Amino acid sequence: GALAFLTYFDRICITRAEGDIKRDLGISDPQMGLIMGAFWLAYALFELPAGWMGDRFGARATLTRIVLAWSLFTALSGSAWGFASLLVLRLLLGAGEAGAFPNMARIQSRWLPIASRPTAGGLLWLTARWGGAFSPLLFGIMMRALDGPGFRSFLAAVPGLGAFADAAAWRLAFWASGLVGIVWVVAFWLWFRDHPSEKRGVNAAELALITKDAPPEVKGHRMPRSAWRALLRDRSLWAMGVYYLCGSFGWSFFASWMPRFFKEVQKVPYERSEWMAAAPLFFGGLACLAGGAASQWVVRRTGWRRAGRAMFPIFGATTAAAAMFCIPLVRTPLEATALLCLASAAYDLGQAANWATIVDIGGKYAGSSAGLINTVGNLGNAFQPVIGALIFTAVGWDLLFGVYGVAFLLAASMWLLIDPRRTFYEDAVPAGRGP
Repeated sequence: GALAFLTYFDRICITRAEGDIKRDLGISDPQMGLIMGAFWLAYALFELPAGWMGDRFGARATLTRIVLAWSLFTALSGSAWGFASLLVLRLLLGAGEAGAFPNMARIQSRWLPIASRPTAGGLLWLTARWGGAFSPLLFGIMMRALDGPGFRSFLAAVPGLGAFADAAAWRLAFWASGLVGIVWVVAFWLWFRDHPSEKRGVNAAELALITKDAPPEVKGHRMPRSAWRALLRDRSLWAMGVYYLCGSFGWSFFASWMPRFFKEVQKVPYERSEWMAAAPLFFGGLACLAGGAASQWVVRRTGWRRAGRAMFPIFGATTAAAAMFCIPLVRTPLEATALLCLASAAYDLGQAANWATIVDIGGKYAGSSAGLINTVGNLGNAFQPVIGALIFTAVGWDLLFGVYGVAFLLAASMWLLIDPRRTFYEDAVPAGRGP
């Protein structure tokens, strides 16, 4: 949970500092769109290799490398001196953070019984969305605290730190954010093990419950070519990838241009829009948990794994589309916030069912499967900041929200092609059958 929170905190905090960064570095709106999209592009391109690393070497070593890398490049973002340097650092941050969620999928496939995965996935995504929800708020608090005369006097008085006393608040906040990941790495490495059989304190009964119907441990074994071919040809995995490609295009508004929308259209400055920007992702997190529990209940009561999973992302993405279509009709910041909360919560209602489906279809290669899906899906996050900036600067915000609505509808349609009842590779343990 803490890891999921940190992933979204670090990738979204830049939205709070957007105005200060543009002013200090002389960056334009199209350039800022490229900077925001750069993270997601590198993140997408490196998802599959980083997911494979987890399947090959284990999640413990892979996640340690991932968090160390993204902590470094988060901190270095505070040292950017212009457009090119910040663009490169965001690319490196995306490459470094890539693989976090595929390796979390691998952990769930090893540590959780199949029946518990939808609820666990909901909890995982709740913490992730809350990381994004509270990122602008917490980053704003950090900027104000680090910009205070008391802290700057402290820096000036400490030998070796005096050079930082005059640094911009957003730079200090990025440097401080990078340190948090280091603390997480130390705790994770000391506590976590790749498989419950390797963990002291897991007794025989618990191990039997966890590993019942689970795929065998394959750390240290190469993924055969036949498995790669099956992975790249699987209809359900590609459909889920396109689901996230379209859905992420619409959702990434919350991680990029939402504070700008409140400032330009609703006339709410960045300092006063922190709670408005937090609300959609906060309720999205709650919807992740509720959707996971509801999906698990439906599947258990009916045995219908496909229908019990599909109903939530289909209903959610369709409702999110309707909310986006209605946003140009609102007249007050409160009305806009309410519709954005509805769109975010509705889309995230299906997130846990999607996540459990990825883990089930991936089987013993859950890391590589999630990596493929995230590679395709995060291209939506990569392209949207650039395309969004072009649309709202050239045509206006109304058309942009219409595009978001269409993207959510396309995402919903992809579930017609997704079947969570089977693994993609023929020698994996069957995931079960049912309607």
